[in-house]
Amino acid sequence: MKMIDYIYDQPNRLKKILDSRDETCIPLLHFIEKNQIKRVYLTGSGTSYHAALLMKMYFDQYTDFETTVSIPTFFSRYEILSKNFKKEETMLIAISQSGTSVSSINAVKKGNLLGIQTVALTEDLNSFITNEAKLSIHLNCGKEMIPIETRGYTSTVFTSILMAVEIGKRIGNLSELDYKEIMESLEKDISQLPSAIQQIDEWYKRNKYELMTMEKGSIAGYGYNYVTAMEGYLKMYETFHKPLSAHELEELLHGYEMAFDSKQYIFMIASEGEEIQSIEKFRSFLDQLTEHQFVITNQTINLRSKDLSLAAPVSKVFSPILFILPFQIMAARNCESIGYDTSIYPHKTRSFSHIR
Repeated sequence: MKMIDYIYDQPNRLKKILDSRDETCIPLLHFIEKNQIKRVYLTGSGTSYHAALLMKMYFDQYTDFETTVSIPTFFSRYEILSKNFKKEETMLIAISQSGTSVSSINAVKKGNLLGIQTVALTEDLNSFITNEAKLSIHLNCGKEMIPIETRGYTSTVFTSILMAVEIGKRIGNLSELDYKEIMESLEKDISQLPSAIQQIDEWYKRNKYELMTMEKGSIAGYGYNYVTAMEGYLKMYETFHKPLSAHELEELLHGYEMAFDSKQYIFMIASEGEEIQSIEKFRSFLDQLTEHQFVITNQTINLRSKDLSLAAPVSKVFSPILFILPFQIMAARNCESIGYDTSIYPHKTRSFSHIR
């Protein structure tokens, strides 16, 4: 399978995860109840770190846990556990799709040394990280046979939503009616994705020449979709190899704009939220600097010919899954356009960041 094939397969995979959520969530619920968890640390590298940032936001919304996200090396070397909670009621969830991330494995080892509860969220239940964690949970994203993670990211984000909602229901933060409405909404959200992917591909074709000749760019988002900007930057950079940066929308103009010129590409994710009222103001300023501006939205706002207006009316918590798709598709299609094979690791030797 090629990168674009994994992107197109994401709706099917998310439906599988939704339908098998008991297999994923019930072991975690039992683990939390058994250990009376109150404090949670989340960790992961790269794409997994971005997913962990969203997991924290979902846990904050639906659960009563005090939750922190740390880069694995920071957790292993510098994190100081909160003294407000017992070690045995503190839990670390380490996300590693492959289960071979050295830094995430070391974070789990450090958690064990500290005497806290350790959980691995991974696709491979026979991987190195599962040998260290006290509980291993199947990510169920399916193995991606290319170096670029796309399906793994959306699967982790969706699994994070399900975990948070299931915990919220179990502890009484969500009523049965609330829970049912959320699950029905998530199923509807997934059903919107195939048409959204087709719509994004058509948008790419209309703007192909401009997008494939990008020399440098910035992606801005807010709320949940600030994380989307971060993941979009990673996907574009690791494939298309052009320098990009990721920003929270309001922070875009706090110094960074002094580096912008006529070659700068600006992608603004206009998702649900009060910040959307600022999009026109930002565009008026950016018009003085560059013509390469693209707004990506599913909201009702004033748009220009190069913008992407998605018809999919998804829920706010699901929106990071919808809004990462344009950046995944740009990454895949740009590489196809210039003849770059994303299925091959570009260096002759593997980095030491994974156990092989």
